[in-house]
Amino acid sequence: MNHENLTIQRILKFCQLIIASLWIYQGLIPKLIFQVEGEQYVWQQLHVPAPYIAWMISLSGIAEIIFGSLFLFLTHKYLHWLSIISLIGLFIFVLFIYPNQIYQAFNPVVMNIALASLSMISIWCLDTLRDTKHE
Repeated sequence: MNHENLTIQRILKFCQLIIASLWIYQGLIPKLIFQVEGEQYVWQQLHVPAPYIAWMISLSGIAEIIFGSLFLFLTHKYLHWLSIISLIGLFIFVLFIYPNQIYQAFNPVVMNIALASLSMISIWCLDTLRDTKHE
């Protein structure tokens, strides 16, 4: 394996680690550990009965942790496309439910663009590694 492919593999592993860390963080900290007010507000806007909101927040946190963990064990471009599509969907969802979030510090725009960008870089790395393998 040449030096260029090793570099691409290192970039890919780094991207996957950061993507995993961010998805896991988003599921663990604001949803499972603290259940922040913003998370509660989203479920209230969906008319989820109050007794079930904590459960819904926890379930969404667990789902994000599981999804993030996949990036630690799987390297496939479909996983990255799923992440990008999910981020676009979540952004549109937040835009309609909680529009004032988009101009706050550390907002979904910044997080989603960063995560989607890392997934695009990963897809390009995977395509490059696949193409050099077939040469």
